[in-house]
Amino acid sequence: MKKWIALILVLTMTVLFNTAAFAAETGTSADALTLNSTSLGLKKGESATLQASTNGTVLDGVSWSSSNTGVATVSSGLVTAVALGRTTVTATTADGRSVACTVHVVLKGIDVSQYQGIVDWLSVRASGVDFAILRTGYGNELPETQTDTMFSTNYDAAKANDIKLGVYHVSYATTPEIAAQEAQMCLNILNGRHLDYPIYIDIEQSSQSALSKDQLSAIVSSFNSVISKTGYKTGIYSSTGFFNGNLSGSGLDAYDKWVAHPDVATPNYSGAYTVWQYSQSGSVPGITGAVDLDYSYQDYPVAAAAPVDKSMISDTGSTLTLKSGKTYQFKFTPDSTSAKPVFTTGNSSVIKAVLLKKQGGSYYFKVMGVGHGSTAVYSTLPNQKPVRRCVVTVA
Repeated sequence: MKKWIALILVLTMTVLFNTAAFAAETGTSADALTLNSTSLGLKKGESATLQASTNGTVLDGVSWSSSNTGVATVSSGLVTAVALGRTTVTATTADGRSVACTVHVVLKGIDVSQYQGIVDWLSVRASGVDFAILRTGYGNELPETQTDTMFSTNYDAAKANDIKLGVYHVSYATTPEIAAQEAQMCLNILNGRHLDYPIYIDIEQSSQSALSKDQLSAIVSSFNSVISKTGYKTGIYSSTGFFNGNLSGSGLDAYDKWVAHPDVATPNYSGAYTVWQYSQSGSVPGITGAVDLDYSYQDYPVAAAAPVDKSMISDTGSTLTLKSGKTYQFKFTPDSTSAKPVFTTGNSSVIKAVLLKKQGGSYYFKVMGVGHGSTAVYSTLPNQKPVRRCVVTVA
């Protein structure tokens, strides 16, 4: 009997010893190696410091590496952005443990619509925002109600503050024919305005998720074909789930991708993309409430613009600041036309026309600041679309 008791005790001690040894080898989650950030968004030339720690204690003697030193370098945890792109910075301890941070070297942007209300674009620019993607509207049938009510105001004010611009149009199309109509409506709203970033078709409706890859490819191609004929660059916006599903046809490879996957270190999409919507609940000075935040890995040039109109010579530059209650008089002289122009303001709640007279060969158009914000002065000749002559900001 004593022999059996002794054997049982030996076996029990062996099990306990082995269990303790196993626990010591694997460690606990509290011993895990961590970084103070798993994702960094930096502009070219900016730096940020990463620290590796265990149990809240910052570790010394950690080796650092960057998977692409052409994008960002790292030395003793100091990460320096070199060029637009993505790289992985890894910290490795002397005992072989490692942990990584995804570094995004980007231009920083936002996307907005009428739901953000009145935006203080001067404050937005001062906060470091480089670009904005504005909603033109949605659908194809009712421009009176489906045009974004803040598009014109947002465009003029953002442009006046040197923010690069692109636009998106929310699509409900389930056929290529409807998509072509949506593209035309988008162009009508845009009205020849200059853009730096593409015009994106926004594909995310439940009615579109039921369509096949071929059907969605045909819809996107129809929309973008209409857009590209005017010289604008084209793109697609959607969630990574949509892109990984029915928006994965090879026919879409020609279009720039703007992918949405918020609150992760990097989007779950293996294809090429140039813009990432990384947050849908961001905060930016100059905007009340939440706003979408975006990273751009491409510094878009002015890819498309309205033709330069030389029919009218103005005595005023392309931008003007005016105090509320004050007036300003423009002098416009027709240069290559004898037709009678019509002069208008883009938003009469910001500036209103108070006088128009012709004297000699010139037209004198006086406006008054009546609100706060930015809009533009336009001239229109017979059978011609309005031409923006000056962006006016009322302070």
